[in-house]
Amino acid sequence: MSDPFALRHPGGLHIACGLQESMLLHDHRALIVEPRERLEIQSSDWVWHRLKPWMDGGFRVGIELAFFQGALSECLLFHDDDSLYGRNWNEWSEGKERKRAKALRSWLASLGWAAGRYDWGELWVGYEPRTGLGGGWVRYAPSARV
Repeated sequence: MSDPFALRHPGGLHIACGLQESMLLHDHRALIVEPRERLEIQSSDWVWHRLKPWMDGGFRVGIELAFFQGALSECLLFHDDDSLYGRNWNEWSEGKERKRAKALRSWLASLGWAAGRYDWGELWVGYEPRTGLGGGWVRYAPSARV
């Protein structure tokens, strides 16, 4: 796909390159489940927000949005299903997290998306051993965020 990665939350939010944090906070604040701290990294502002999950077919979409200086820069994606993957670290296993990543990969494929590099940025899906989590992320190239 040549267009940048985008999703539509059933609450009306169009999650896409160019989304401004101010729009999320002003027009769709009710979708935010977990506002994140503002992080200072080398004098640059990063803010994260977890949105309410939603069902798309049999897939429960979990998403966190990362804004850099007010513009959407990254999205973390995951299959948000505690009954399959556990509710906390006591129920964690690498096998479950690899299955979570596989479910995400299949769901994205059903939407026409494959992991890889694109002109607009990158889509990654897999198991990340440093964090112990299975999922994916979308990272928009700085040139695409303009």
